[in-house]
Amino acid sequence: MDYIKDLIKKQGKAHFTLIDPENQPPEEAGKCARTCQDYGSSAVMIGGSTVKDGKLVYKTVESIKKQTNLPTILFPNSAQAISENADYIFYMMLMNSTDRRFLLGEQIKAAPSIKKWGIKPISMGYIIVSMSKYPTTVEKAASLDRITETDLEKAVSYALTAEYLNLQCIYLEAGSGAEKPVPNEMIKAVRKETNIPIIVGGGIRDGKTAKEKTDAGADIIVNGSICEEDCGKIRGIIGSIKNI
Repeated sequence: MDYIKDLIKKQGKAHFTLIDPENQPPEEAGKCARTCQDYGSSAVMIGGSTVKDGKLVYKTVESIKKQTNLPTILFPNSAQAISENADYIFYMMLMNSTDRRFLLGEQIKAAPSIKKWGIKPISMGYIIVSMSKYPTTVEKAASLDRITETDLEKAVSYALTAEYLNLQCIYLEAGSGAEKPVPNEMIKAVRKETNIPIIVGGGIRDGKTAKEKTDAGADIIVNGSICEEDCGKIRGIIGSIKNI
């Protein structure tokens, strides 16, 4: 089963809501997820760059499941940030990290629990693109082979590596609160050279920008910070990428 490919086949372009358990109480996270579901979001990702409390992740997933029927996908920064009650987990390799911990280390630690709990893994090539003057939270947390907005060939090389490793999808990530989103030209370049689904997130704050990303080749748009600031803004973003 390939959840991402199946989703795209059924829905075309899709939207994922990203909720950081540290940024609001579980009850509020559930309410936000419910609003995003009403607007047409397809799944809820749960995670953040600094989350270490598995119990908090569990409670957040629990609240989201009580208030929505959306699939829950763990988006962990480490083996400490997973919980047994999620449906899926992005089992991801931070492709442009120079730290083995983010390439294989945390994945190895988490694997037995994922197996025991029956969480369905979605393998992902996670690629961080530096789009801000100052490092985003995720950039601070990981040692990176930095990819800037003009490094199209480098981004393509990492994306191809993910595809050749038979990972199920690519995530081009500008980071939470990024000043600018991943450039359209970079998405186009990656789309031209690869065949697996492309997820794009970070710095996307309006429907026009989201539509530009899907037109460039993104299959799924992720919003995190805006969901937490004002869930109502998600309506326009989802409407633009789904033409509703």
